[in-house]
Amino acid sequence: MVSRDVFLLLSLILLHLANTSQSYEPKVQAFLHPIYKDNTTNLYSLPLTIGTDRPSRDFLIDLNGAAPLLLNCATAAKSPSYRSIRCGSTICKFANPNFSCPNNTTKKSTCGKYLSTSLTNRPVNARFLQDAFSLLYTPNGVYHMDSEKISTLTLTCTDDATALKTIPSAFNGSIGLANTHISILSQLVSMYKFPPKMSLCLPSTEGMESYSGNLWIGGGPYYYMPFAKDVSTIFASTPLISSNSGEYLIDVKSIQIGGKTIPIHHGTTKISTLAPYTVLHTSIYKALTAVFAASAKMVKAPAVKPFGSCFRSNGGRGVPVIELVLRGGARWRIYGSNSLVKVNKNVVCLGFVDGGVNPKSPIVIGGFQMENNLVEFDVKASKFSFSSSLLLHNTSCSISRFFGM
Repeated sequence: MVSRDVFLLLSLILLHLANTSQSYEPKVQAFLHPIYKDNTTNLYSLPLTIGTDRPSRDFLIDLNGAAPLLLNCATAAKSPSYRSIRCGSTICKFANPNFSCPNNTTKKSTCGKYLSTSLTNRPVNARFLQDAFSLLYTPNGVYHMDSEKISTLTLTCTDDATALKTIPSAFNGSIGLANTHISILSQLVSMYKFPPKMSLCLPSTEGMESYSGNLWIGGGPYYYMPFAKDVSTIFASTPLISSNSGEYLIDVKSIQIGGKTIPIHHGTTKISTLAPYTVLHTSIYKALTAVFAASAKMVKAPAVKPFGSCFRSNGGRGVPVIELVLRGGARWRIYGSNSLVKVNKNVVCLGFVDGGVNPKSPIVIGGFQMENNLVEFDVKASKFSFSSSLLLHNTSCSISRFFGM
């Protein structure tokens, strides 16, 4: 095993070479861009520069959203590098093969499509556009460069004020990362000949306010120092379930706590960045809270919304591990840092919420349960991989990364 000191030294040597060689331009191994958590909404965002000579703005991450971007069209058009996509153009035919150009107008209309988002109950009428899209990148999976790689991508905007109002005021728009042919992932993978993989490492604000998490596009290796190995070497995997809408779905067969099993009889599990905490069908929620409380033997405390099961933070014999048993036998282990939410000095709550008796999905895995876990979506292999908690390996999603040139 490579020691931490040797690993750091090798990284510094690479950094030095990148800084001193005038002719050396590091190859883009993958895009590696920061993710931040908003403390007010408990949701996650990417700081993005859309267009040339434009400031960076925070875009809410909608993992299952089909619209590459959701922002106001008037705002998008202010970019000097903005270009509308005309109806009937090659790009329009690729983005929306079924789009019919109106014949009763002398003006060439713009290309559009109704696209689903996780923020709205109905598809949003979006317009296609092209503009510069900037992301940080890594040449080696260790550090990212301090200059962004600019790519011209097909993006979307909308004039639908109702849809835009669903985006919390902390954010300037949303970025959809669903598995579609027009997704930002699909475009960048095609443009840079990357493996079709996207990974998230969501940050926690608990004691780690200095650094961000990460969005990876293009695969690993994934290094999170001081852990000396590529994190993909500790992955467990399960199949992704096919979805016409491009949502990321998996099959949870059961939940185990302290040797007791809670069966999951029907329905697929959705992975979501817009659910701050995992949402469960009422029957699953009641069984989970009962088994967890019995296993932990913690002193109950009054419930604190949105949670229904809370405990005194002092006392108890320890926090039981919650295991999601997945198709194929893989186990996603949820430890105390991802199961208990500290709501005040003396009270912690089980970070799962009751989703009622008629939810669309019996389980929606939320952001809190994914924090400090590296998760990978391999869309070509239809495989979902995960590390479980990086804290067990003396690292986290929120590490300081070296900067290059």
